[in-house]
Amino acid sequence: MKPLYPSLQSKARGSALVAIFWLIAVLGLFVLAALQSAIVDTRMVSTLRGLALAQAAAKRGLAFGMHPSVSRGDPLLAYESDEESYQVNITVEEARLNPNALIAANSGIVLTRLFVLWGMRADAATSLSAAIGDWIDADGTVALSGAEAEAYARAGRPGLPLNRPFTTLDEMRMVSGMDALEAQNPEWRDAFTLWTSGRINVNEANPEVISAACGIGLSRAKNAWSVLAGPDGIRHTPDDVRFTSTEEAARQLQIREPIPPLLSIEGQTRHVESIGRAGDFDCRLVMILSGTLPLYYSECPMEGSKSWMP
Repeated sequence: MKPLYPSLQSKARGSALVAIFWLIAVLGLFVLAALQSAIVDTRMVSTLRGLALAQAAAKRGLAFGMHPSVSRGDPLLAYESDEESYQVNITVEEARLNPNALIAANSGIVLTRLFVLWGMRADAATSLSAAIGDWIDADGTVALSGAEAEAYARAGRPGLPLNRPFTTLDEMRMVSGMDALEAQNPEWRDAFTLWTSGRINVNEANPEVISAACGIGLSRAKNAWSVLAGPDGIRHTPDDVRFTSTEEAARQLQIREPIPPLLSIEGQTRHVESIGRAGDFDCRLVMILSGTLPLYYSECPMEGSKSWMP
C-alpha cells in the first residue's frame, strides 16, 4: 500500500536529518570550547607554577644575601637545578645617585651629565634635570627649561608636580621628560637611590655614575673600573681591588684638587638583589638594609622577561 502523502514524509525525513546535523555541529562546538578551555587552564596552571617557582627561588636567594655573615663569593649566593635557579648580587646603595640630595645641594648638573652619557641630547638632558628640580623644590617658580604646574596642566596632567622630594623611584617616571629617558635607558632606576646621603662610593659605582658625579671623561672612569675589577677583570667578585682613601681614588681618576664633594670610598647601606628563574620566568627582588635593618623591599621589572606580578 502506497503512502498517501509521500512528499510530506520526505520533508519530515529531511528535517530530521537537518536537525541531527545541527545537533552534531552544536555538540562539536561545545567539545571544541571545552578543549580550548582545558588548554587555557593548563597553560594558566603552568604559568602560575613557573611564576611561583621563580619567586620562591628569588626569596631563598634573598634570605641568604640578607644575612650579615654572607658576603660576595659565598657559594650560598648561587644555586641551580634542572627546574629552578637563583643568583644573588650584593652591592652598596652608595654606588647610586640620590636625586633628592643632588637637588638639595644644587648639583643638578650631575643628572644632566648622566643623561647625556645615556644618549640624550644636551638640551633634553638639561630640561629633564631642571624638571626634576622643579618637582622636588617647594616653590612654583619654573627653573630655566624646567616644568611646573602650568606645563603639566597643558599636558593633561593637573595636580603635578608634587613639589616635594621623591618618596619612590617610580615617582620619577611622572616627571615631564622622563618618558624620553626611559626610552633611551629602560634600566635607569639602577643608577638611583633614595636611601643615601648623596655621596658616591667610587669602589662600587659604575663608570657612568663616577663620570657624572666627578665631572670627568667616561674613559677615565672606565680605566678606574678596570683597576678595581682585580685580576679576574670582573667587578663585584672577591678579588676586587679597593681604594683606601679618596686621595688614592682621585689620583687613579686623574682628578686634580680639590676632590669632588660627591667622591667617597665609604658606604655601608647594603643593596641585595636576588634573581630567581624557573623555565621562561624570572623574579627579581631587591632589599636595601642599613646593618640588619630593612629599609626598602621591592620587586623590580626585568626587561625582556616574564616576571612575577603579585
